[in-house]
Amino acid sequence: MFSKELFRRWTYQVFAPGVLLREKYNAFRELLRYDDACLELIAALEDVHYGGAAVDWTRVVHLTRRLRTSVGELVERLARLAPARHLDLPEYARKVDFYVQMALDLPSGDMSPPFVLPLAELAGDVARAGGKAANLARAVAEARVPAPEGFVATTGAFRYLLEACELRPAIDRILRRVDLARPAEVAEAAAAARELIIRARVPEEVAVPLAEAARRLGRGPGGQPMLLALRSSAVAEDGRASFAGQYESLLGVEPEDAVAAYLKVLASKYTAKAITYRVLTGYADEETPMAVLMLPMVPAAASGVLYTRDSADPEAPMAVYAVPGLGGALVEGTASPERLALSHDPPHFLLDRQTLDAEVLSEEAAGRLAALALRLEKTFGAPQDVEWAIDQDGAPFILQTRPMAVEAQADSLPEASPRTRPAGAPTPLLCSGMRASGGCAAGMVRLASAVLDIDDIAPGTVLITHTLPTVLARAVDRLAAVVAVSGSRAGHFASVAREFGLPVITGMAEAFEALPEGLEVTVDADAGCVYPGRVPALLDRPAAPRAADGSPVAERLARLIPLVAGLTLTDPSSPDFAPAKVRSLHDIVRFAHEKAVTEMFSLVGDSGRGLASARRLRSHLPLTMYVLDLGGGVFESAAGDKEIRPDQIKCAPMWALWSGLAADDAPWPAGPPITDDEAFDRTSAGIFFNDSKHLASYAVISDAYAHVMLRFGYHFTVVDALCGPDDSQNYVNFRFKGGGAGFDQRSLRLSCVRRALTHFGFTVRAAGDLLDASLARLPEHVVQKRLAMLGCLLAATRMLDMRLATEADADAWVADFLERTDR
Repeated sequence: MFSKELFRRWTYQVFAPGVLLREKYNAFRELLRYDDACLELIAALEDVHYGGAAVDWTRVVHLTRRLRTSVGELVERLARLAPARHLDLPEYARKVDFYVQMALDLPSGDMSPPFVLPLAELAGDVARAGGKAANLARAVAEARVPAPEGFVATTGAFRYLLEACELRPAIDRILRRVDLARPAEVAEAAAAARELIIRARVPEEVAVPLAEAARRLGRGPGGQPMLLALRSSAVAEDGRASFAGQYESLLGVEPEDAVAAYLKVLASKYTAKAITYRVLTGYADEETPMAVLMLPMVPAAASGVLYTRDSADPEAPMAVYAVPGLGGALVEGTASPERLALSHDPPHFLLDRQTLDAEVLSEEAAGRLAALALRLEKTFGAPQDVEWAIDQDGAPFILQTRPMAVEAQADSLPEASPRTRPAGAPTPLLCSGMRASGGCAAGMVRLASAVLDIDDIAPGTVLITHTLPTVLARAVDRLAAVVAVSGSRAGHFASVAREFGLPVITGMAEAFEALPEGLEVTVDADAGCVYPGRVPALLDRPAAPRAADGSPVAERLARLIPLVAGLTLTDPSSPDFAPAKVRSLHDIVRFAHEKAVTEMFSLVGDSGRGLASARRLRSHLPLTMYVLDLGGGVFESAAGDKEIRPDQIKCAPMWALWSGLAADDAPWPAGPPITDDEAFDRTSAGIFFNDSKHLASYAVISDAYAHVMLRFGYHFTVVDALCGPDDSQNYVNFRFKGGGAGFDQRSLRLSCVRRALTHFGFTVRAAGDLLDASLARLPEHVVQKRLAMLGCLLAATRMLDMRLATEADADAWVADFLERTDR
């Protein structure tokens, strides 16, 4: 195939070189289009990694796939331009592409049956049971704590449902639109993804064993009917990130409704708050498949949360938060609980009790819970956040355990620590709150009563709210702080806030009266105080680390970005500027662009081959020039003419260059047309006329492209330029060589050209009597001005080598040229 293509191009080159020119030009324009697309995609990926753009991993995958496709097209267009060159580039490009694919790939998850298993069989098996169920099973097996018996619909069941219903591609298309900077679009994407799950038909391989497990759990002791709780248990939940309150748990489910409830729990994986939290904590959707834990309901007399360490202080006490009956209102942040502080080590003395109404939990019951929690802390090797319930007979049950999101810094202070005002701080507006999540921040007050939609919260907001609902997690990246009338640090949102270092104060009964909308305040959650204005003494504390630091997505991006955006090919003149040295997709783009421009720079050989259909440009200048229009380079009025005039040129870069060449003050001499004198001498006078195409100057043009070879006596110039509305594609390449004078005089002229071009922003390289210059990525009107200047420079430097004798002559000429041109 390659030999056939070479033969075809050789045939065109010999018999129809004009056709070959058009082919090369079209390939070049296509290559520039792909080059621009590649650079845009690289910039978008760098924005995710370096700029912190909060997008779903599917967006990264989508952008990278588009980039890989565009790079492939770029390599193919370079092969069209130069079929006999850079033959090893495709092979090295395939190697880079292979490593990029490896960086994108996620481990494939298991979806083999059985899809529903007893909880007891899944101790520590996070991959199949998810974090919540695996932790609970391990707590029973290793810590020997009491918990309800239950079943788990595994993560394999979730994957199998997506596969059987062909939902994964559709969900990925939805999630790649997620950008947390546009909350309304996140909400739309979330609604679309949830709709796909809710409408899905659970495969019989999952539905049948799930329904059977529900029937078994629904038959309590002595055949007593039991209601069920279906709880989310995603992979990564209750692990490095808590996902506290992000997914849905359904209570009081009838056994016959278990399959429908299962779908609702799965769909909660795609709420806006869950998607936001997952993106911010650095997980891909496929890394958090959902298992569902199914338990019989505990007829609770009291329930709540226990923290085995109430802060990062190793001497800190245990804290027990309790409410009567079920604990849903507590973890949702809408109830103010009873709080008990107990000594961490046995016999767990009661240190403090804060009761709002009637006592909920006896000291004895709290001590039993503390003993169970201490066993959990020892089993899991870290402080634990434990959900518990006590039934009507006084028996305790552990419902959930997960690592605590403990805070450093001032959170080692007890909640009721004395308030101390920092030096230079004004009198606080309020100082009666309790710390739910520590830290300090400043921002503008916004009253929750004035917020119609959670997505309307602006970055840097200090939100004043009545409670701490978990929906606030959707705005965790935009909130500066939260001040609540009620709620506690035992709620789900308080747990999320601690993960993200978001200051939260509760118990501020007068918050709505004392903190008006639009007031700038500083919130010191560690001391439970709110100050007017900004308080530098508080705000200069080190910021808490981002939750995504060290996350799976962050680690994958760290591997991917060097393969995508790294640039090692920087010097085109280096011997290392070669396909064998490419190490990234960016390297390939850089190499292809540079070689394509070089190929176009030598578009037509010195003999003028390929210009058979070119037309002579008639003008008042003593310059023989032929023009080959590749399409759109001249006005239609010249369509049938054998010769064209300058005013019939439509090509933007050619017209700009010509306007400089033909300027009124251009020093053109009288006499015969200027041609290639050196070539005329070589070919023995008389074989060619001095207006022959083989000796003349020429231009190959289109609407926005010009490749011009100017032959001035014994020196020649090449100008290759693209000039259009897309700044990123515009460029000018310029080559200047030769002359009729001695080497020293030619060097002086070259020095004049170099200094003039440098003044106008060109990058210049000179060696001997050869000069190359370039500029790129400038607006269309700027490129046109530079081309007009280049035309003036070419007219002014013709025969200049004959007139320069000293460096002083060169200095004077440059000063005069810049003065005239700058005007």
